[in-house]
Amino acid sequence: MNWINGLDHLYRDSVFLWLYGAAGAGKSAIAQTIAEMLDSRNGCIASFFFARDDPHRGTARFLVPTLAYQLAVKLPPVFRACVVQVFENDPLVVTRSFESQFTALIKGPLLQLLQNGCTFDHNIVIIIDGLDECEDSKVQARIVYAAFRVLQDESIPLKILLASRPEVAISSAFSLKGPEELTIVALDDDYQSREDIEYFLVDSFCKIKSQHCRRAHIPEGWPSPSQITTLVERSSGQFIYASTVVKYVESSRHRPTHRLEIVLGVRPTMAGDNPFAELDALYRHILMGVEEVDLILKILAFVTFCPPGFYDEVSVSFVEAFLSLETGDAQVLLHNLASLVSLDDWVGVRGPLGQISRAPWIRILHASLKDYLVDKSRSRDLYIDPPNMHAFFAQLSFSHISAGRKSGYYEAGIKI
Repeated sequence: MNWINGLDHLYRDSVFLWLYGAAGAGKSAIAQTIAEMLDSRNGCIASFFFARDDPHRGTARFLVPTLAYQLAVKLPPVFRACVVQVFENDPLVVTRSFESQFTALIKGPLLQLLQNGCTFDHNIVIIIDGLDECEDSKVQARIVYAAFRVLQDESIPLKILLASRPEVAISSAFSLKGPEELTIVALDDDYQSREDIEYFLVDSFCKIKSQHCRRAHIPEGWPSPSQITTLVERSSGQFIYASTVVKYVESSRHRPTHRLEIVLGVRPTMAGDNPFAELDALYRHILMGVEEVDLILKILAFVTFCPPGFYDEVSVSFVEAFLSLETGDAQVLLHNLASLVSLDDWVGVRGPLGQISRAPWIRILHASLKDYLVDKSRSRDLYIDPPNMHAFFAQLSFSHISAGRKSGYYEAGIKI
């Protein structure tokens, strides 16, 4: 909110904010909260929330017209008259490029307002959430470029907040902009989401205890502190897991205590019942959208099945050597999974002469992703079969040893 109101001296001149984070990190919740706060204060705001399964919100076709309509409702009549005039002069304006649409339906009418002497006490705010859920990655980048073009006119009191996963097309589009134009907020390890998730869970379960139709059957001490801790740990800093659990547990047709036990694995799941259906759909959408998914599944399996204590982090160089990939292949493959997998710099990779060097390592951001991959009923054709994968990795290890190809292992500080 400080950025929107121009109160943050570091980013006062920045007119574009990119809020990014892993899948389920809470981006949409933040965007929705900001939109509601601005609306409650009679702020001038227009918003568009992409949703991949919605025929109207899974495509960018309705983006600019929707934003223009919302602004026309809230701004002086001059803005609406300009928009109407645009459609009268060019009925096919919504088929033009995004830059043309932004210019004709938003920038032009705003400039006309200023020319008519209209003044604004606060910035006009446009919120675009879930751009990564737009059906075409090329379109995602074009939307970013078009939005920046609109903001180049400093006379317009307009700010844009865009929330998304750090997908390649979007990240690349933002990488071309300087810090004076762009504010970046990352919901990563530096963002203290654990406390927020715990608060969300405690608050949600309190509401269930007080409002559920079967609340008379809920014990006073439910859920226990250890159950809350388990759920927080499984969330891995991602709100979507906690949100999915709450939606499942609060079902009015079931006992909340039983539903929580199913989530925690202490009560069997009923036939046809999946507590994590929403989460599974998200994982499937992301994994099916990448190239060479079979090879990516092998990499994820390798990271997943590392014996506890054998080593904590799997370096990219080790994976590439073990799977006989060319240097850089693993990073290229996993770059499209930035919302599920992190490639972090890690100090601690031991070279053949004992030296310690810096190397990227692979970290799965969602603990629940591992559960999804090894459960055939959930992952289906994306299923990673543990016995088969263990056998495959063992056979591959013996092949490397037989061939005398040990350099890759020593570089990773691991010997077989």
